[in-house]
Amino acid sequence: MTTTELSAQINDLLRPMSITRNMRAYRILQDALSLICEQEDRLEAAQKDMYEPLDEQYHCYWTAIQSVIRRAAQTAWSTTPAYVQQLAGYPLTGVPSAVQFLEMLYNALVRM
Repeated sequence: MTTTELSAQINDLLRPMSITRNMRAYRILQDALSLICEQEDRLEAAQKDMYEPLDEQYHCYWTAIQSVIRRAAQTAWSTTPAYVQQLAGYPLTGVPSAVQFLEMLYNALVRM
């Protein structure tokens, strides 16, 4: 999959959840998903394999990257909980964690 195709698929996935290109979370999610697409097992060590490489790129602490992803998950949950449930593929009792959210988005990209 080319970078342009991946970008279009990520846009199609995030827009229904009110996560748009003008938000910092959009770019961070796009970069995190690109990393996961390169190497799926990055989900197993999110801090070391995703948050820390992204914190260098965005010049902040890894906790800020995790926080942005968590806030994006909260935005998605508060705007379209049914869509988030559909992406999860299993019942959720509340807002997914940052890693759960990334895993759900990655699985949705793979299915597209």
